[in-house]
Amino acid sequence: MKISVELFGAAREFSTKSHLDFELIENSSIKDLRNQMIEFIDMKFKGNESFKKIIKSSAFCSSDDKIVSDNYKIVKKQNFSIIPPIGGG
Repeated sequence: MKISVELFGAAREFSTKSHLDFELIENSSIKDLRNQMIEFIDMKFKGNESFKKIIKSSAFCSSDDKIVSDNYKIVKKQNFSIIPPIGGG
């Protein structure tokens, strides 16, 4: 199933588009999506550790504006947002 991830904050550097699309099998989890994004960074950006750190530390938000955990099951075509942590002073 096709999953679209809207990119926000530092994650916008992952693509010239505002989103990335991934193909996942049914009943995948956010953890599986996170792992596919890391594989994408490994291939497209030669394993850029800063980008991978962004993915590992980011929250994911469902299309109904709820933060979802890594265990959240994706059972249908869905859109998510990746929300990187924001540093402050």
